[in-house]
Amino acid sequence: MVDNKYLVLVVLLFALLLTACTSNGGASSAGAKKEDSQGPKTEEDGKTLRLGYINSTGTTSKGKPAVSGAEGWSIEKGFLQEDLKKIGITDIEYFAFPNGPNLNEAMAAGEIDLGIFGDTPGLLARGAGQKTKLIGLANIYQDIWLVTNKKNGISKLEDLKGKTVATANGSYMFRFLQGLLKEKGLLDDVKFVSLFPPDALASLERGDIQAYAFPTYMGPKHVKLGFPLVLQASKTTPELTGTSVIVATEKFLDDNPKFLSVWNSTRTKAVKDLKDHEEEYYQYAAKVSSQELDVVKESIPLENIREESFPKEGIELLEGTKQFLVDQKLIKQDFEIEDWILSE
Repeated sequence: MVDNKYLVLVVLLFALLLTACTSNGGASSAGAKKEDSQGPKTEEDGKTLRLGYINSTGTTSKGKPAVSGAEGWSIEKGFLQEDLKKIGITDIEYFAFPNGPNLNEAMAAGEIDLGIFGDTPGLLARGAGQKTKLIGLANIYQDIWLVTNKKNGISKLEDLKGKTVATANGSYMFRFLQGLLKEKGLLDDVKFVSLFPPDALASLERGDIQAYAFPTYMGPKHVKLGFPLVLQASKTTPELTGTSVIVATEKFLDDNPKFLSVWNSTRTKAVKDLKDHEEEYYQYAAKVSSQELDVVKESIPLENIREESFPKEGIELLEGTKQFLVDQKLIKQDFEIEDWILSE
């Protein structure tokens, strides 16, 4: 007969092993990197906001995320933390994702409450039935740079026929690339490869791909590195530029009915402040994005960061993107943007 003390010890060891295997810090299913929160928990702490964002090149310091827009500025200045405390949210946890689809996966799994990312993945998730609400537009006219390689590249878009082009699948750059190729009648004549922006340099250097559609920061950076620019979306096809959306889960919003009002007022305050301190803001953005100052200034025109949550131009861009995704049968179930929006 097995000794009772031995049996209890085995059970306890098994329980500890199981706990170790399942405790992963959240958002693990989507390949997120969890950043430090605002500080250690205390008995007086209240609720936690779990914030996800896209970060493939940036850095963090003192528990603050590499978010370079007004949202990041509000955290850098302490506006958001102080205002959220007034409604019982005393801690913010940050999760960095390599791209939008990964962030969507974590949100669908209930691992984050709010995401700041590109319009295309946000629309695709909503079209697939994900229970989210659009609470604002972080940035409009988000630019894309289509660059070619130095070996056997192209001089104009039509030269891509029969060639290979890449960007991150499901991103706002993906929608731009697909829309551009369709507009030129090249959609069926160009091979598409999905690559994250940090992986594109090696492929361009080897000549594996003839062109890559780069996002904010990475575009100007690669042009500076000598990769020829084929076109820049804002200058040739502004209707195909992206919109950075702010999306929250319906559950979090239901559980925190005062959150939207606080978020909106805090963000408006941050936009006004960063425009009053333009050079300081750009220095901050350069630091957290790990990019040179001129690259950051080209990437983030301040006129594209608006005080209002839903600027008219941004909604028009969003409608255009959604219609394209519906036409391409990438959105499974069409929906009205107006029904997705949650405003005060």
